Amino acid sequence: MFWKKKESCAITAVDVGTSKIAVAVGELRPDGSLVLLGVGESPSAGIRKGEIVDFQLAQQAIEQALADAEAKTECLIEYVYLSLTGMHLEPKTIRLKTPIDSEDHRITAAHVERLGEQMENYAIPAEHEIIHSAVQHYYIDRNAPTADPIGLNSQTLEASYHIVHGLRTRLETLFRCVMELDIKVVHYALSSYASSQAILTRQQKALGAVVIDMGAGVTDYLVYADGAVAHTGVLAVGGDHVTQDLALGLKLPFSKAEQLKIKHGNLSTGAERPNARLTIEKDMNSDERSVYVESLGKIMDLRIRETLELIRDEIDSKGLWARVSGNVYLTGGASQVPGLQRLAGEVFPAPARLAHEFLLEGDQTYNKRPDLSTVLGLLRYAQHYDLQHERLTGWARWRRRVQDWVPLRIF
Repeated sequence: MFWKKKESCAITAVDVGTSKIAVAVGELRPDGSLVLLGVGESPSAGIRKGEIVDFQLAQQAIEQALADAEAKTECLIEYVYLSLTGMHLEPKTIRLKTPIDSEDHRITAAHVERLGEQMENYAIPAEHEIIHSAVQHYYIDRNAPTADPIGLNSQTLEASYHIVHGLRTRLETLFRCVMELDIKVVHYALSSYASSQAILTRQQKALGAVVIDMGAGVTDYLVYADGAVAHTGVLAVGGDHVTQDLALGLKLPFSKAEQLKIKHGNLSTGAERPNARLTIEKDMNSDERSVYVESLGKIMDLRIRETLELIRDEIDSKGLWARVSGNVYLTGGASQVPGLQRLAGEVFPAPARLAHEFLLEGDQTYNKRPDLSTVLGLLRYAQHYDLQHERLTGWARWRRRVQDWVPLRIF
């Protein structure tokens, strides 16, 4: 990338979204705290539903966002963290068990590691790669849960894990898109997990919460229960689909429908003003016309309500609502439509809140931008990962994992 003053403690997060690429750069202080230096942005190209469909266009858009971030922060970007999303991702909760075969039946770190090895070798489709794995809970005899089993006595040790795996080829494309720009990928996180790091405190995770990140092409969501990730999911529905419904229902070009949604979109049906109209100005491709405010609201309500109901029903099918004592948090660029909190309150069996503000030290320009929740949360994830892993060791570990399936040229 272009030469700039180098910040040796800078960490960088990259979110490759359907509508834009966002690059957040932060500085780690000696005490481990994080300061946001700035965010680079570029309109997306070659990306559909969060996945790359045109390599060259997507790479150019990523390069532009990286260059914008370098110019704004005067940092040389060499290492990045990536967010991952897409319909190819598949979540699964598994439970594994190992006997405690020592004479005194005392659980040691070796027994915990044995469960970890079982998880790493868990059978998934041959064309997939595990990209996320997290211990939910440990259990000893008689199914008694424990946060730290080491030192306890038990005949067996069990653990439940939430894992997410995805198509190796889709991951290859994303990683190559970045690596061929002479940028190294340190690590990665699910988009929904990254967003949750920007929104939730430890207490909110323990209470049980749902985070829904509404993007342009997809809607990512995540459920915390008892302080652990209990379920994740991706829906191939986002703000662009609302625009498409408006274009079809109101017989408008997509660009006009998008402008109408941004300027006048409201999930109120307009029933209190049944005859109110909005005027759409004439341009070189169409004459002036008007649409009913009530029609605009109804079309948007139907699509967004359906999306939220799909998430509600999926969480219900997992039996998780009883373990969510906290709130449903709505974030993402498509969550900025007025009336969303009211609508979500009607759909979900838990209070709904808008998560549109984030607490980050440093540049405050971006702290009230819900469309940046994923990249800002990914920066927090990078902060914790960087403090726990020596950077080159972490990269070497990643290289060992992917050297068999990524045609690597640049490290």
